[in-house]
Amino acid sequence: MLVQAVLFDIDDTLINLAGAQHIAFRTQLAAQCGDGVSSHPAFDVAAEAFVHDPKNFYNAYINGKMSFAEQRLARVGDAMRILELDGQPAEELWVVGYEDVVSSNWAPFEDVSPLLQALETRGIPYGAATNNVTDYQRLKLEQVGLAFDVVIGTDVTGKPKPDASMFLEGARQLGSRIENTLMIGDDVINDGLGARDAGLISLLVDRQDTLHAPDQVLTVGSLDDVMQLPRLWSS
Repeated sequence: MLVQAVLFDIDDTLINLAGAQHIAFRTQLAAQCGDGVSSHPAFDVAAEAFVHDPKNFYNAYINGKMSFAEQRLARVGDAMRILELDGQPAEELWVVGYEDVVSSNWAPFEDVSPLLQALETRGIPYGAATNNVTDYQRLKLEQVGLAFDVVIGTDVTGKPKPDASMFLEGARQLGSRIENTLMIGDDVINDGLGARDAGLISLLVDRQDTLHAPDQVLTVGSLDDVMQLPRLWSS
């Protein structure tokens, strides 16, 4: 058997964070600007910009260039400019209130539990490598009913993915060889290329069929397909 252990990304791999973010964005923007804001013709564009962060404010946070609150408010401000809204994001709404709404809407994808059960049946250990702090992400997993013993956050290694340190530490804590550790994520650079270049088996879950996988990076349309890849489970 080739795979001895599995590392997962968390956000939008195990947990549908984007879905929760869309709900929280709509809720908090209505609280600040009124219910009619969602009828703006550019609302969907603004929501996508907030959730998918094309200006990489979150990456600035994980690389120490912004605080967590600053990156959140920057993303909201960018969305408000798309909607041509006056004023600045209300900090209490978007830092505290937003967190309450988004966390209450965290949920695992339906294809997660069957894969974890299959790994447990085979006796294959698994953990998570995530570009957020460990305690926050462990809480997130526990809240949606996913108990992970191994969670490697940015505070463990001091460097976020795609730096190799997080993948290597994950494999070490899982007790597996680097080349026999499978990394499953949804981000081409942070998960796909990062894991591949660190020497792991790299796999992207592409539920929307929108990713362009680099060489030597596998893809599946659902986590249901992972156990159906013979090359991963046969020596």
